[in-house]
Amino acid sequence: MEKLQDEFDLSYIFIAHDLSVVRHISDRVGVMYLGRFAETGTDEEIYEHPTHPYTQALLSAVPVPDPAAREQRERILLYGDVPSPADPPSGCRFRTRCWKAQEKCAREVPALAVPAEFRDRAGPAAHPSACHFAETLPLARPAPQHVRQGGPSDPHGSGETPEPGGRRDG
Repeated sequence: MEKLQDEFDLSYIFIAHDLSVVRHISDRVGVMYLGRFAETGTDEEIYEHPTHPYTQALLSAVPVPDPAAREQRERILLYGDVPSPADPPSGCRFRTRCWKAQEKCAREVPALAVPAEFRDRAGPAAHPSACHFAETLPLARPAPQHVRQGGPSDPHGSGETPEPGGRRDG
């Protein structure tokens, strides 16, 4: 494919659910959730500096062959069911499964834009992400707080933690 691309100046649209395969084929990557772009950028921007929580969760599911690196990596588990594409949630479509979700996420659809935190800085984190609370996370990090009082898994603020029966994505 690369030889044909170089020889005939071709571009491809490659659609896949396996980001480990996409990485080896694509120069630019777009991550989608329920039919909308969550994040776009070069392969380095997406794989080394993901800013959208969905992209971060997907990348945490990619197998790591090095046992030492695998032990240092945190797997982000997404809880709950994927909403129906025929009846997506209001605001951010990922908010029902996102550990960062806040009231703003239910009211406003986040624009696919370079996050304000990165607009004045050059570098691979400065790429479009559709998240009100986009940020980069170190590749090896402590687990994020997946379920918090008043969060998407506890919409009434009861403080109860649901059973971790959510499925793994990716």
